[in-house]
Amino acid sequence: MQVKNEAHRYLRMVLNDLSEYVDEIVILDDGSTDETVEICRSYSKVVSLATSNESMFGVNERNLKMKLFYRTLATKPDWILAIDADEMFEERFKQEVRSMINQARWDWYAFRFYHFWHSMTHYRVDKLWAPVQYGPRLFRYLPGSKYTWNPQALHGGSIPQNVIADFPGKKSDLRIRHFGYAGTLEETRRKYEFYIQRDPDSEFCPREHYESILDENPVLEAWVE
Repeated sequence: MQVKNEAHRYLRMVLNDLSEYVDEIVILDDGSTDETVEICRSYSKVVSLATSNESMFGVNERNLKMKLFYRTLATKPDWILAIDADEMFEERFKQEVRSMINQARWDWYAFRFYHFWHSMTHYRVDKLWAPVQYGPRLFRYLPGSKYTWNPQALHGGSIPQNVIADFPGKKSDLRIRHFGYAGTLEETRRKYEFYIQRDPDSEFCPREHYESILDENPVLEAWVE
């Protein structure tokens, strides 16, 4: 997990949830100026915590992801779960994850993302926010294998870019809740301005997708476990 200024957002909730089912947590702090690092240190399953004085997110995301990846490899992992500080799996993931990794056929799993919108109970279903896209987040580490990373500065993915192409895997029906837009309108606008500043020419994401962040009447559905 990479973090930056998460102390007053969802970090405690996410770490509490992760602590129920993961073996170890590796965290890379990307220049936090709040109590994020202290919160991370308070969790016994956080076995590796590195800090950076200069933020790389949106500037050199490849190096950020690679630094986190290699710190994770130092813990000699079997399977790696890449998750953000504003993401949580649905509850049944905890009951099913062991059977998912204790098999020899699949080396990765991809999951659908549900983007909660100004609410912790409703997610967005219109335009490009509909939960139809799958993102790979859980993969088996195979020592000796070659892993490559997307070189783009932003929206480059959370795991090595060649995992899906080079290793067998599957889409899972388990769902990930994304709370990045669950906060206030002001928080949403700040995220919009951040992306526009970092990607003014829409090199890494369509401009209409950025603009849809500010839609005044998004279509929402209630979350049901």
